[in-house]
Amino acid sequence: MKKTILSILLVLMAGLISIYVFIPKDLKVSKVMAVNCSINAGKRFIMDTSQWIKWWPTSDAKTGSNQTLVWNQASHQANAALFNGMGLQTVFKEHSIKGELIFAQLGLDSMAIFWNYQLSSGWNPIKRMEDYFFMKDLKEAISGPFKGLQAFLESKEKVYGMQIVQDMVKDTILVSTKRILSKEPSQETVFEMIQQLKNYAQQTGAKQTGFPMLNVTVLDSTHFQTMVALPVDKQIPETANFSWKRMVAGKILIGEVKGGVSCADNAMKQMQLYVQDYHITSPAIPFYSFVTDRALEKDSTKWITRIYYPVM
Repeated sequence: MKKTILSILLVLMAGLISIYVFIPKDLKVSKVMAVNCSINAGKRFIMDTSQWIKWWPTSDAKTGSNQTLVWNQASHQANAALFNGMGLQTVFKEHSIKGELIFAQLGLDSMAIFWNYQLSSGWNPIKRMEDYFFMKDLKEAISGPFKGLQAFLESKEKVYGMQIVQDMVKDTILVSTKRILSKEPSQETVFEMIQQLKNYAQQTGAKQTGFPMLNVTVLDSTHFQTMVALPVDKQIPETANFSWKRMVAGKILIGEVKGGVSCADNAMKQMQLYVQDYHITSPAIPFYSFVTDRALEKDSTKWITRIYYPVM
């Protein structure tokens, strides 16, 4: 009988020792991943918590009150901006725990992201085991959002709202006209300038080889330089209103969107962000290319616009 009791006590002692040896007092959960994305782009979608819903898993995801995001029975709310990330408060299995979503640069087009939690468990062996399994389940609960963030940031179409590809300039001969306006040009003004170019090209025997182009440069608060160009197949005589130029047959970034003026303007801003994010040098001004003839198609939701951005 004494041997049996002694054996039981030894097993219990061994179990207790194992708990204290193999389960540390301070329990840590950390998910780490490398992402093929500029750190500037990644930072925008981590530090701006209103953007989190864009990369949160679509399956079983919902937004709660106070900008709380829920997935797999765990709710997460950003609570503090950090130097290199965002602190957050997570509620999981009726327990509240503080964590952090932080980032670091790996290269020009890559970054590392860490999702960390730490829990001080104490000396109670039963509580320590409970906390161990709690942290293990929490690590699994955040795997969905973590993978969602990686998939989102590695998709330029999702980050910038359009596919961005690099190609070579094809239409190199342009006939153009420009005006200095006191405000941003109206669609009617742009249509008028495009039609003038088409008429002049026709008068001089030149054939249009591409879609009309537009660039608006803000000189100051009351001066907007509006330039419209038309790709043609040959050099044509210059006048006081019309000039020609030859684009360098170099590299160019191209994006395409569908929608009205605000949609195209946002696409241009996103292309500029892309250039900044990846530290790309541009030797010339960017421009809109009107794939859809806006003068004929009155429904702006059907307008297709390409964004062209010359690069080195």
